[in-house]
Order: sequence, then structure tokens, then C-alpha cells
Amino acid sequence: MIYEFRTYTVLAGRMPALLKRFETKAIPIWERHGVRQVGFLTTMIGPESRKLTYILQYDSLADRDAKWGAFQRDADWIAARSESE
Repeated sequence: MIYEFRTYTVLAGRMPALLKRFETKAIPIWERHGVRQVGFLTTMIGPESRKLTYILQYDSLADRDAKWGAFQRDADWIAARSESE
């Protein structure tokens, strides 16, 4: 089992839109490709208040490569990303 820990610094004022994109677009597509979300965190106060962190779980590195690759190539994800950036 491996865990992928991703942290992003979000542009000022964009956190609500980004969270909505994860909730309505990215996470359902992850589920379709078997990507398992372990945690989804935002920092509320302090100098890191524009940080978004999430943790994903995979059975192996090969499992991660296959599932993340399929997600990145997913036409629905490509459209959602383009529409929301």
C-alpha cells in the first residue's frame, strides 16, 4: 500500500471554486477510476491559509501509475479542468 500526499498553494480568492471543482468533478472521476481518497484538508488560518492538501491511497506504485494516468486522460476531467481554470 502506498499513500500519495499532495499539497497545492491556491491563488488568492480561488479556494471556494477549487473546492467546488474537487467536490463536483475531480472526486467523482477519481471514484470512477478507482482512486481512493484518504484525506482532504485545507488550512484555515495563518500564513499557510491558501494551502490545499489531499492524500490518496493505492495498492502499489504500478496501481497509482495506472489509475492516475487514466484520470489525467479522462475526457470529463480534461473538460472540467479547462472550464474551471
